[in-house]
Amino acid sequence: MGALVLWEVSKKQQYIFSSNKLKENRGASIIIEDIIELIPNKVNPTYADNLIYNGGGSSLYIFPTTIEAREFIKNISEKVLYEYPGVEVFMVIEEYDEDMEKVKEKIDNAYIKLAIKKNRREHSGGQLSFGIERLCESTGLPANFTEYDLDGKKRFISSEIKIKIENSEKNSKKFDNLLPVKNSINEFRELSKGNKNYVAVVHIDGNQMGKKLNKLKDEFKYEDCDYKEINKEYLKALKKFSDDIKLAFESSFKHMAEEIKRNENDLAQYTKIKEDKFPLIPIIIAGDDITYVTNGMIGIESARIFLEHLNSFGMDINGETIKLNACAGVAIVRAGYQFYKAYELAEDLCSNAKKQLLKDYENTDADYSLIDWHIEQGDIIGPILNIREDYYKSLDGKKLNMRPLYINNPEKWTNYKNFLLANSYITKLQIDEKQIARSKLKKLREILKKGEKETEFYLLSNQISNYFPRFKDACGDYCFYDDRCMYYDSIEAMDLFIELQKEG
Repeated sequence: MGALVLWEVSKKQQYIFSSNKLKENRGASIIIEDIIELIPNKVNPTYADNLIYNGGGSSLYIFPTTIEAREFIKNISEKVLYEYPGVEVFMVIEEYDEDMEKVKEKIDNAYIKLAIKKNRREHSGGQLSFGIERLCESTGLPANFTEYDLDGKKRFISSEIKIKIENSEKNSKKFDNLLPVKNSINEFRELSKGNKNYVAVVHIDGNQMGKKLNKLKDEFKYEDCDYKEINKEYLKALKKFSDDIKLAFESSFKHMAEEIKRNENDLAQYTKIKEDKFPLIPIIIAGDDITYVTNGMIGIESARIFLEHLNSFGMDINGETIKLNACAGVAIVRAGYQFYKAYELAEDLCSNAKKQLLKDYENTDADYSLIDWHIEQGDIIGPILNIREDYYKSLDGKKLNMRPLYINNPEKWTNYKNFLLANSYITKLQIDEKQIARSKLKKLREILKKGEKETEFYLLSNQISNYFPRFKDACGDYCFYDDRCMYYDSIEAMDLFIELQKEG
């Protein structure tokens, strides 16, 4: 009897983002990539023939016998445990008779097994320290080694950090292929220059992948009980499904990087792009799961470029061409901000965008890309829904933010096009050859919090109401429409936003 092996690297985000040092983050990311995509072939080149797919954090293999499946698990586990301290891998076996059983159901069973195993976390406890050792500042584990940072300061590090640093010096073939120049940035502070020392942590996640997979499953019927042939066809289609998603998301990342490169003249005053310091760092590129770090000024626009390009890809499933969409969360934080918290914020923003789509199109198959972002305000912390409830409501109960914004949905006025329109009004609009003073914009940001009536009085008394016209699809006056403010997002972001020009 044959067997399926489903496995994944657990707690990837915690492993990668536990440090604020780019070397360690990059090294951890390369390690994860190596484990998922390279180690099986290093252990045994024939394992490539057993691979069904890898991507999005999990890998699925198929073996002719359970004995071979167990040998695979043993070999991979030993390799990971020996070479990469701190990495946690979960593996399950699902026995499978291709002549008598439906492989779709067996794969589902494997995922259920994996979820149960992760929830139990058997044998996960252990004494990490006896309290008398020096501790690694990144992991809190006993320090076995020392190293010197870029400022010459001596650090005590654990085995886990030592391995991450060593791997950070390696070239990542995948990452190198995605960037128009070799990645030369060694510290997050090199992403920016000048007094706007902000970085953007961007997390992007594909929409409705579960629904798309279910549509794929529905193509394959076992009506004639020809299990073996249908199983083979399904596994082949599943591999293509996985490969197509990886191709679309990696191509979108590459396109985004090329657009940043093309705008290098406009970015020269904010970044070190002319000094061979390309302001883009891929962190996680795993199927439809994308995380990268960039300069704070282009975090929002970079995500917009990614999402627009992604939507140009279509997948043929069950006779229907389905466009790919995703949601993006952009956390714009100071360069010294704790990296893991910035990632959690980006992930929360991405999740909030997905919730908005579900709320607006409940019980339908409608699918669009959305973007949400937040600019770190120092002492404002917590889930984004709480932050918006506590700090993004006017005294008369209106929402100050339009976010999350639709990228490719003209039905909703809360779209990215209107954000760009608002940004152009407050930064470029001239009346009698005069632009609105930035001091008045800063003051307006505080006035908007008081509500629509106070805003109307401020705009009229300062004779600047003409600088804040309606949008084509939003007929409100004095910066508000329905229960939302049309201009707060653009005013808040104006010091940390630069529009990247499209080709042509």
